[in-house]
Amino acid sequence: MKKILALSLVLVLSFLFVAGCGNGASQPAGDKTYTIRLGTPTGGKHQQNMTMDEFKKRIEAESDGKITVQLFPTSQLGTAAQMIEGVQGGTIEGVLIPSSYFASYAPAIAILDLPFLFATDGSASQQAYDILNAGTSLDKYLESKGFVVGGFLFCANRYILSTHKIDSMSDLAGKNIWALPSPTLQNELKAYGASPVTLDPGDIAVALQNGTVNGVCTDPTFYFSMSLYESAKFINKIPSSAMTNCFFFSEKWIKGLPSDVRELVLKTAKATVAEYEYDYMKTFWETAENKMVEAGVTIVEPSAALLAELQAASAGLHDTFKGTDKDCAAIYDEFRGLVDKK
Repeated sequence: MKKILALSLVLVLSFLFVAGCGNGASQPAGDKTYTIRLGTPTGGKHQQNMTMDEFKKRIEAESDGKITVQLFPTSQLGTAAQMIEGVQGGTIEGVLIPSSYFASYAPAIAILDLPFLFATDGSASQQAYDILNAGTSLDKYLESKGFVVGGFLFCANRYILSTHKIDSMSDLAGKNIWALPSPTLQNELKAYGASPVTLDPGDIAVALQNGTVNGVCTDPTFYFSMSLYESAKFINKIPSSAMTNCFFFSEKWIKGLPSDVRELVLKTAKATVAEYEYDYMKTFWETAENKMVEAGVTIVEPSAALLAELQAASAGLHDTFKGTDKDCAAIYDEFRGLVDKK
């Protein structure tokens, strides 16, 4: 009888162990379900949209449906500023938005907007991606401002698409150039003699058509997706700076999750960026540039003299950033050292 009882106990324990392991130990424990709302300003095949779609597929499968992701593209949750404030306040779980939009809420993230911090040989965004996703003190800083890093997306470099060819800095004098709403980016254009413009992205195409705007300073996949190349036929590879899009979660929301759920959310976000978004963006960038060239766009390679001219004109922005506060100064020195090692 004792042997039968002992055998029964072993079988019961074995069953419980297997049931507990289930479809992988990454599943959230218990029957509670969770909903993640992700917002982004973009639509279509933009990498932010494709990334959050892939994240949804992965985490819903990994959690066996206990975590549900609701996607809100094309600013359905509000403007970029409204979504960022929602994440800070904990009313929106996560966003995918370019880093430049966060500068008003976490000034040190503007390190990514500084001209000539990264290489000008076409590898700026690759350098930024490698450094950011290896982990830096910027992560903890952002957390203190209400944002938990799910990942930094790989992007195309920041170039100027314009209605005219830019061979020297004088070609920028008096030109109206659209840029993301970062004080650093605005001041960079002013340093080059241009006038920065901050229209709603949906109004740029008309502004280019009627001559209100002479160009845009952002990455090629953006002006390809928005068909801006139909009115502006020159991709000037200046300032060849890094462009970074952020996959951030609300610190208030994520800190309230059970540890296993929190770990699964962050692990899945990072894996989505590393295993999916990077390759997607590489192909999308190449495709975008090729299709624009086929449509009559000219890619203009900058001379060494022009790059030197632009770098000299914008050098003061580095000192301005460092002088913002002690966090900016420390992060600048860290990134400067990391770039020099590359």
